[in-house]
Amino acid sequence: MQERSAEDRFLTVKEVAERLHVCRASIYLWLRHDFPQPWKFGKSSRWRESELEEWIRKCPKGVYGEHGKD
Repeated sequence: MQERSAEDRFLTVKEVAERLHVCRASIYLWLRHDFPQPWKFGKSSRWRESELEEWIRKCPKGVYGEHGKD
């Protein structure tokens, strides 16, 4: 099980898209594949920052565009 820091935060789809340099629609398309599933808070979807970072580390570069840490 992955450890999470007390500072781990939840990101909106807009923040996730900005971090990966893609449009928001791409995030929802990727959910059909191996992209981390969002946490649901009512009707809102949020991604745990640590889970997104883990996915970025494991994903081969170029598979989902040119993403990575800024």
